[in-house]
Amino acid sequence: MQADLAVDEAEQTLVDRSLHQRWLTEGPNCKLFQEKLIELTGAKHVFFAPNGTLAIFLAALALEPEHGDEIVVPTFTFYGSATAALFAGFKPVFVDADPETFNARPEAFEEAIGPRTKAIMPVHIYGQSCDMDGIMAVAQRKGVRVLEDAAQALSVRFNGRHAGTFGDVGTFSLFSDKVITTGEGGVVVTNSEQLADRIRLLRNQGRPHSGTFEHPSLGMNFRITDLQGAIGVSQMEKLASIRKDRATKWRLYSEGLSGVGDIRIMRVLQGSDIVPFRFPFLTADRENLANSLEKAGIQTRGFFYPMHLQPKLRAAQPQSLPVAERLHAQGICLPVHVHLSDAQVSDIVGVIRKHFGS
Repeated sequence: MQADLAVDEAEQTLVDRSLHQRWLTEGPNCKLFQEKLIELTGAKHVFFAPNGTLAIFLAALALEPEHGDEIVVPTFTFYGSATAALFAGFKPVFVDADPETFNARPEAFEEAIGPRTKAIMPVHIYGQSCDMDGIMAVAQRKGVRVLEDAAQALSVRFNGRHAGTFGDVGTFSLFSDKVITTGEGGVVVTNSEQLADRIRLLRNQGRPHSGTFEHPSLGMNFRITDLQGAIGVSQMEKLASIRKDRATKWRLYSEGLSGVGDIRIMRVLQGSDIVPFRFPFLTADRENLANSLEKAGIQTRGFFYPMHLQPKLRAAQPQSLPVAERLHAQGICLPVHVHLSDAQVSDIVGVIRKHFGS
């Protein structure tokens, strides 16, 4: 681990300064953090939300769904992608994943678009981008809105453009296991003046500015604290080093596990960066391998349980999306966080190679 990549004295100093200044709600640190995110993403407008799920909820509300409006969502994603859209008023329609990149393909979105489809939700999985050129072409051809879930893709670019900024609106997560963190937190970005105005009202109790009691619109409180903003400012200073550290771990895993057993490593789409959220791979021997790793004191994560199989999201007519079902059955994620040393990555690789007799 590189100590200067973790949440440490640098963040503590800025948080202490905020406490000393007695500025706790959104203030100067949030403004500076916002400016840094605008510079990073190239988005015209950046807003905060209390977490990534509420960022999606806020973005979905801004699209003003009406009763019966559908949104096409990959079945291979985190639960909050679908539930946030559902709570905002959309009916999720699920599509399968690509077996190699684990992201939904443009043609999957196109095939699922129907007469009630108002929006599609590309989800950038495990630190790489979807094929946003293809997806945007589909959206323009079909006349639907695009809400990008880039929770795991902060600082990821596709063909030189930041993930989350291709569509009408995009969202990111700042949860503790993301590339940078504020503990909890979310970000909404848009280049649309109309959507920015709507989001500004929605996130601040239906008023353009705090301190007034005239509310021209309906809204709620999606603000964060300036203490979180302080942590975010400090984390942004470490982003380049964090990216480099994660890239090294990705390389060590990829090289060490290449050709081992039946392991298939997630393929990175041409044109996309990889800023790994975790190191995901597939094996038909998933359960036994996970047990071997656990016995060696190595914690793993499985893959997402598909949305179309979730008890509260299942369609009345059972749906089969076989790629996502296979990903769930065979997927293992290995850690890439800052507290993991390169030597520990080598040890993890060694346990896996031993398991497969390599």
